[in-house]
Amino acid sequence: MKMIPVLLAAVLSSSASAQSLEAMRFAADSALISALPGAIHPDLQEPLEPVLQEPLKPVLMAPSRAGATVGTVALAKLKSQNRHITGRQFGARNLDLGIASDASFDNKYFTFTDAAGATTLAPIGDMNRLRGDGVNARIDAKTVYNFKVVVNIFSPVRGSTLKMTPVQGTAGPSHDMKTGALLDGIKAKAFVFKAKGQELLLSYDADVKADGSGFADTNSFLFTKEDGLSSKAWPLNEAKLPLDTPGVVDLGGIKLTLTRTAAGTLIIQE
Repeated sequence: MKMIPVLLAAVLSSSASAQSLEAMRFAADSALISALPGAIHPDLQEPLEPVLQEPLKPVLMAPSRAGATVGTVALAKLKSQNRHITGRQFGARNLDLGIASDASFDNKYFTFTDAAGATTLAPIGDMNRLRGDGVNARIDAKTVYNFKVVVNIFSPVRGSTLKMTPVQGTAGPSHDMKTGALLDGIKAKAFVFKAKGQELLLSYDADVKADGSGFADTNSFLFTKEDGLSSKAWPLNEAKLPLDTPGVVDLGGIKLTLTRTAAGTLIIQE
């Protein structure tokens, strides 16, 4: 589920930026809004920056120039943790819900992983549908669930609701999950570190094949900074980091030196 912070923030920020303050007053009880001055952040009246940033392009450098280490990640342990953010019963089976993407980060997929580690991919398509009719995800021949985000305009990032509803004759329970709980689950599975006094999350997983038929032999990293509707995420294809060669990347003014070692670790330095 390396894409869930990106997906969630993109959907919610898109929803917020699409509504003027006047539209929100018509959408909610005007008396309530009047009684809560300042409840609607003025930033929601203006278009917001995109959440997903351009892929990182490391500038390779000599090892002796690296700074203080802020994190050392065992990649084998971190890999695919993003597919196990929350467990739910979908249809007749208990599965872990996640999200994956292809190497370009253009195409996103819901993932459903069973106890044996087998993962089903369900394409999401246009993410804006999550705020409308929702996205139908086929899990198996008998199981289809609709995923829809119901936005809370007063607390869009953490107070909105992800609704998971069986459709097309599927027999199974419905689920509601607050987006704040979802973000907390993401953080629990990610590698969390601080650089320049700011908290960052790192996830790592295999890329989905171009045709969506399964996972490729390539992997990617995703660095995420949660900051409400200003959250940002930076993808990095693993192949851009040659083994044992430090590379400098810029995460919106936070410069990091990354070294992928032959021993299977990622060393993060300021």
